Amino acid sequence: MSRPNVHGLPQFLRKDDKGYFLDYFIEEGGLKKRKRVRLGEIPAVQAKKILAQHMQEIVAGKFLAVEKPEVTFNEAADSFLGYSEARRKSHENDIQMVDRLKAYFGNRPLKSLTPDIVEGFLTHRKKAGNQAPDKSRNGKALANSTINRDLGVLKSIVNRAVFNGLLEKNPIQRVRAFREESRDRTLTLEEYEALLALCAPRLSAIVQLAYWTGMRKGEILGLRWEQVDFQNKVVTLEAADTKTQEKREVPLTEALIDLLKRTPKTLGSPYVFNHKGQRLLDIKTAFLKAVRAVGIKNFKFHDLRHCAVTNLRKAGVNDSVIMSISGHKTYAMFKRYNRIDRQDRVNALKQVERKFDTDMTRSESEQKVKL
Repeated sequence: MSRPNVHGLPQFLRKDDKGYFLDYFIEEGGLKKRKRVRLGEIPAVQAKKILAQHMQEIVAGKFLAVEKPEVTFNEAADSFLGYSEARRKSHENDIQMVDRLKAYFGNRPLKSLTPDIVEGFLTHRKKAGNQAPDKSRNGKALANSTINRDLGVLKSIVNRAVFNGLLEKNPIQRVRAFREESRDRTLTLEEYEALLALCAPRLSAIVQLAYWTGMRKGEILGLRWEQVDFQNKVVTLEAADTKTQEKREVPLTEALIDLLKRTPKTLGSPYVFNHKGQRLLDIKTAFLKAVRAVGIKNFKFHDLRHCAVTNLRKAGVNDSVIMSISGHKTYAMFKRYNRIDRQDRVNALKQVERKFDTDMTRSESEQKVKL
């Protein structure tokens, strides 16, 4: 192939922030004109392949209208991972899901995907998902939410290819996700107090922050002392600290302020909760041990977020304010965390009863006055 250009790429092939493009000259009407043909954000190997296919026309100085390259699923998946690493906080999870998808779809042309082919993958995923070599799932079926995450990444891969101009449209966009059952498990006050009693001091502090503020586990475990504003009684979460990549302030109660002040600092470590100075990665084992010791059934750490949202709503806090504290971007997602329980329904009828009694009393008083 021709000599490399100043960018280290073969002659006639260049790259900028929009991806690769062919850069060459043609002669038209006795004048030399420069032509650039966009290839998009595709892997370098694919861009070089396109260049090789059209080298003869480029050297001959002909106008080149490159057809959209036939990208394979593996190439599109690798391109998506590059975007994921730069933009998505879920990148580590994306890697696992992409590996699973590549093992199934391989080098088939991306444009050959159809809804039925995707349904075949989803069926395969259901069957294979329960057959872990270490038998860790004990025959338990995969949750619909787990399979939906794979489907979501699959759609994102194809959408990214459409965005880069490699496909006209997403052929699997209308494949429906499985219905997910919303979790509405919250703790009673007695359960909450019993759980705290069996938590070690560090775990107890983490649980209390989640229960009262609705902060996500990752936000709490990554909490740095510089984020805690004792004077204004708030925790400041930067965009990089949150799942939604939006900055927000989380208010702290007097009890939580006192709790954090009593939390010992580790010399040289910026993290509030750490292990030998390093960011605490997870508390799943310790939390599940405490939950089981108390005898609490069907409860996960993330359910503490449900508790916080429900507690705030029961206290009469406006939904918009609650969402600003919890970091929910949409009302539809917020509703999944706001549990309406039996006591709420009982209280609703009591409110109607009180209003009815008040209106009746007022009506009777007015009639007496008229008499």
